[in-house]
Amino acid sequence: MAIAIGAAAPDFSLPAVGKGIPKGSQISLGAYRGKSKVLLAFYPADFSPVCTSEMSCFREDWGAFRAAGCEILGISSDPISKHQEFAEQLKLEFPLLSDVDRVVSRQYGVDSLLGTRRAYFVIDSQGILRYQHVEWLPVFKRDNQELLEALKEIV
Repeated sequence: MAIAIGAAAPDFSLPAVGKGIPKGSQISLGAYRGKSKVLLAFYPADFSPVCTSEMSCFREDWGAFRAAGCEILGISSDPISKHQEFAEQLKLEFPLLSDVDRVVSRQYGVDSLLGTRRAYFVIDSQGILRYQHVEWLPVFKRDNQELLEALKEIV
């Protein structure tokens, strides 16, 4: 079930790994409310070719996303141990969240028989969904420039 643009983004809390994140930590979407915009980047699988390219592009444009007042949260159904290895190998600056039970993927309408679909949700600092795009085929991804343009339109 898709979330309508202008609606409150469903809150969640998931196990997370990343630079500076203590082992066993969880990240909640609500923790960003009143502080920054958030890009939820759902992706199918760590170490797959397109996902590796996608996360590497986010790493390369990390400064531009931060300059736009946005935090990136990468979300897939892979286990936290695999996320840890993936984040370290790619030297990611942003966290990866583990949605093993795909509860959050279902909340955002991106769960499929094969796992999590590649999808992007931009949420403003008040927790309102302002942009979304769900890829129907996992071999495609949005260009970061498109996502950065969507961020510029959000006050």
